Amino acid sequence: MFTRISDHYKNSTAVVIGAGGIGDAIVQLLSGQVAKLVVGDRDQRLLDALTPQVGTELVRRKIDVSDAASVRDFFAYCSQHAGSPQFLFYTAGILNLESLADTTPALWDTAVDINLNGAFYCTHAAMELMIPQQQGSILLLGSIAGTRARSGSRVNPVYNTTKAAVSAFVNAAAMQLRPHGVRINCISPGPTATAMMDLQPKQVHAAISEIALDRRQNSPIEVAELALFVAAHGRFTGEDVGLGGGAGLGG
Repeated sequence: MFTRISDHYKNSTAVVIGAGGIGDAIVQLLSGQVAKLVVGDRDQRLLDALTPQVGTELVRRKIDVSDAASVRDFFAYCSQHAGSPQFLFYTAGILNLESLADTTPALWDTAVDINLNGAFYCTHAAMELMIPQQQGSILLLGSIAGTRARSGSRVNPVYNTTKAAVSAFVNAAAMQLRPHGVRINCISPGPTATAMMDLQPKQVHAAISEIALDRRQNSPIEVAELALFVAAHGRFTGEDVGLGGGAGLGG
């Protein structure tokens, strides 16, 4: 990590929502950098597998991001055991593979609850802790699917819609948080080598190898590096920063 960026994380408290895939990579990079790291996920196995480096106090806590009450309880616990956070990274998400014809109201609602409502609930809870200290940085995980339907991944209306909404939410929320010293951004990676991506059919992986600049997916660590850079750099606010490797150009 760049030294100047790394310095922003020293002696701070960071919250990461989502302990698998990109979230796990963010935890790896933050561990040993921040003083306190609070990680939330609904899967206790992912939380138990986390191993902090020396110098970072790790707090694990289950959370259901689709439940506003669960989110409030999580951030109250965070405040009690780790203090008010300086950073929030929201990486929780669900990928749908169904066609529009096969997308039921229940599937739509579940995706919206996790990808969009959860981002809102966690942002709202975090900003209530950050505003009094007039300092904070919130980073949400978007996707190039939110801006490009032809992204190398199978097009899914609900997934693409929720990720586009995350970008729009960040842009509007940043204007209201700016006077309080709180920044909010999102990053929009292209196809990334995670367990979620493994669910995609073989033809999607073949398409990625054709349209990506270096014929591969992002690694989770590459995405995590961008997340930490954008979250710490004081000139980013209200931004949607892509990392597509050319996959976001269409094809």
